[in-house]
Amino acid sequence: MPTNLLHARNANFSKIYSTKINCMKSKIIMLIVLLISCLNAVAQRLSTSDNIDETTVPVLELDAFLSPPSQTARAAGVSNVTLLNMQNVKELVYNTQPSIYFFGGVVKVFGDKPRNLFTDANSISSLNNSVTLKNNIEIVTVNLDNPNQLNTPINLSQLSEFKNLKYIYFITSFDVSNNAIANLIQGDSEKYMVFYKVQKGDNN
Repeated sequence: MPTNLLHARNANFSKIYSTKINCMKSKIIMLIVLLISCLNAVAQRLSTSDNIDETTVPVLELDAFLSPPSQTARAAGVSNVTLLNMQNVKELVYNTQPSIYFFGGVVKVFGDKPRNLFTDANSISSLNNSVTLKNNIEIVTVNLDNPNQLNTPINLSQLSEFKNLKYIYFITSFDVSNNAIANLIQGDSEKYMVFYKVQKGDNN
């Protein structure tokens, strides 16, 4: 076989081989890029899901929580803890208790060893420093007067010095949903039961 023809065949073979290698490299790179994109998308979804789980606060409408358990619910076994909380919340909300009122920077105390604390969204950040009788407070009732207050988060860590606090109760003068109240709350939400009630009219 002539030398020139042999060189031509070798060159042609090398060209074809090189083209195939480059094609395979391109496909591998595309697969790697696609795989990385998929992994990033999955990681982002998982991260978003984790953030939702961490920040979502279970919020209950007060009357729904206090409704007497049905026979079916009793048969299914409503926990003693739930029944005890129902009884305690009903007593705190509907029976007259020693209480503290903190509005506009002014503290008013009625009775000994107050169990209830009444305030509004604008005053929560000042509670720890302004209210001294903290030890027996079991429920903080927060008045929300207008929907714009839902845009300013309330950090429950500001109530950390109320060592016996069990319940946070929001009274709104406008229609609101469980999710709206849940989105309002930040920090230490797992420590408390959170309730709300729409009560149009005078909340004080």
